[in-house]
Amino acid sequence: MNIEQLITEELIIFDETIRSKSSLFDCLGRRLEASGRVKNSKKIIKDFLKRENETSTGIEDGFGIPHAKSKYVLEPTLCFIHSGRITDYVGMDEQPIECVFAIAVPKKSADEHLEILSSLSRKLIDPVFRQQLKEAVTAAEILTCLTE
Repeated sequence: MNIEQLITEELIIFDETIRSKSSLFDCLGRRLEASGRVKNSKKIIKDFLKRENETSTGIEDGFGIPHAKSKYVLEPTLCFIHSGRITDYVGMDEQPIECVFAIAVPKKSADEHLEILSSLSRKLIDPVFRQQLKEAVTAAEILTCLTE
């Protein structure tokens, strides 16, 4: 799966004021609705939080991969958010999350979110890739990282 086809510059957010899980998902929901990728920001936020309450999607080294499969999603979408350190959202290594790849797919999608998750996870194993994402300051740099 080519995950770079699921993300655009408008879906890449740099916002150091995001410091809580709720502000992260609020920002994410608003951006997804503004981009025309979801029908209802409040409902998709609820879907992300519901999934997050089942099991944390924080992985390690400051990265998280929240995901939602929802009837409010119009097309498979990937969003990247570089935030401040989110102290109530930690990875398996207990480090606060600061870089998030959020996956949103329509409810009727079969296992598409698993393919996206798998593809992202393979990339995130590489410490150089993770560092490039952390050091990026523009959406173009994030897109370049994803296409290399």
